[in-house]
Amino acid sequence: MGHVFVSYARRDTEFVERMREKLRASAFEIWTDSALAPGADWRLEIDEAIRSAFALIVVITPESKTSEYVTYEWAFALGIGIRVIPLVLKPTRLHPRLEFLQHVDFINFNSDDFPWERLIEGLQRVTEDRATAPTRGVTTELGTTRMNAPGMWLQVQRGPQPGQMWNLNQHMVTIGRDITNDIMINDQQVSRRHARFIRKAQGHFVSFTLEDLKSSNGTFINDTRLEEPTLLNDGDIIQLGETIALLYKVVMNSG
Repeated sequence: MGHVFVSYARRDTEFVERMREKLRASAFEIWTDSALAPGADWRLEIDEAIRSAFALIVVITPESKTSEYVTYEWAFALGIGIRVIPLVLKPTRLHPRLEFLQHVDFINFNSDDFPWERLIEGLQRVTEDRATAPTRGVTTELGTTRMNAPGMWLQVQRGPQPGQMWNLNQHMVTIGRDITNDIMINDQQVSRRHARFIRKAQGHFVSFTLEDLKSSNGTFINDTRLEEPTLLNDGDIIQLGETIALLYKVVMNSG
């Protein structure tokens, strides 16, 4: 089933240990950076722990909101399709990318209060969704990890997340280094808002056009620099600057 990754500020360590006890009592294991071995490359360890998690809980406090590490963790999880659950521990204005996610309110909580039950029920629903997703053949979020549903997909051929896949299932999808994008790629060659995909229908044929958003290092299709919005074809290689290469793949309905 995997584990629950918990992202938090150091000041909230006591609460996180309490959460560990509560979730273990319901057969959920949690992963925190306290599991890092001395001398380990903590950045790679954290990325791998997020990839292998089935959900990420981000403990929302004023301290965690200003933490670059916490922001990176939940943004990375969103980018690769891991379910993110904001847990509001102290009154804090949510980041725009988090405010539309279902969250659990732990302000004025105590050990017997409803929020613990709601958190555990939410995690149980996530595991149920994961168990039934392969039979549905439908992808509902950006960042799924397998090309197992009809539609248009991106797959990282070269870059910081090799093999990562995204299903383009929205009318418009932006890509860039900033966490406000639909797809975030953390690489210095990628501009904050680098490019965007827009769904286009031509008769029965549906694809996406790709438009460069005045990026610093350019957007390329099959080694040709993009000067105007261009319709993508199955198998096109999209380059963002010199370091990122993405395969555009069309998966047809086998039925």
